[in-house]
Amino acid sequence: MNILSLSGFVPEAICDTVRFTGYTGERNIAHYCGYTADYISQVMNDHDIDGAVFPKTCDSTRTLMSYLSGSGKFCFQFVPPSDGTPSGVEFYANQIRTYKRSVEAFYGITLGDIPERMEMVNERNKLILGAYERLSSLSYFEYLSAIHGMLKLPLKEQKTFGKAGPLSPQKRIDMTGQRSATKEKRVFIVGSFLSCLQIAKDVEAAGLNVAGDSLPESGRLVSARPMDPEGDPYLEIAAHILSMRHSPTQNSFRGLISRDISEIEEKNVNGVIFVIQKYCEPYEYLYPVYKKELDKRGISSVKISPDHSEDRAKAVLLLEAFADKLQEG
Repeated sequence: MNILSLSGFVPEAICDTVRFTGYTGERNIAHYCGYTADYISQVMNDHDIDGAVFPKTCDSTRTLMSYLSGSGKFCFQFVPPSDGTPSGVEFYANQIRTYKRSVEAFYGITLGDIPERMEMVNERNKLILGAYERLSSLSYFEYLSAIHGMLKLPLKEQKTFGKAGPLSPQKRIDMTGQRSATKEKRVFIVGSFLSCLQIAKDVEAAGLNVAGDSLPESGRLVSARPMDPEGDPYLEIAAHILSMRHSPTQNSFRGLISRDISEIEEKNVNGVIFVIQKYCEPYEYLYPVYKKELDKRGISSVKISPDHSEDRAKAVLLLEAFADKLQEG
């Protein structure tokens, strides 16, 4: 099976999935979040993909099942609760049970290695956390590239990926045309999954030093508490997912911003970069609230709005101007 997953709300401890990281093929939906539209296009047009699992968290993702249900491929949609209260965890655990049964029924298989997979997820996240804690000394582009590579591999191969590569201790990797980053240009990145990795390279090429982020594949992923393989697997997986930094789709702006601001201040960040997909309402709503809190603290911000999952049309100019602004400050 080759199931394409969208969002960190999908439980990796149940079965292997391929994480959606961007799509350069045919795009056939113009007026939804570009990231979601590209996901639909890949599921529909990529013959190597035989299934799709995704959340129901915003206006764009609510339409996914109506597009994909007639594809003949496996489809499952989660409805995440807005928080990790006991009732929310139980609600999500029941969906995870149903997801497991649905995978087994569709593919005619039995999934019996959940405790082992929980340990693998814990080990993988610990590896990424070790890199995240020294992020300002790494190439951000190489760091995210390694993670994206991990998320496309079967879980059992992820725990060793990158140990001798981009995730190991190293100095920042210089790239052609890159200006050396200064302590005055420490930035924090906010947004959905950064599928266009070229933007990460553009950030470094502008001389900006990424000290932290709240991206689903990075800061949000490593914020999840480890799972206990000895506990109830469904409750443990649900609690693990719901303990992550909140997504704006969970309607908890206050908690999300408070957690990010705390890290931003701790790391002496003086600039925040928002990467927001076009037509992505939750992030668009979040931005002015978030910016207001940054302005109170004298922290500059810039918003980049890609049209689709691989777009970077205006990123270079915006980032260079932002880097100059930080230098002036």
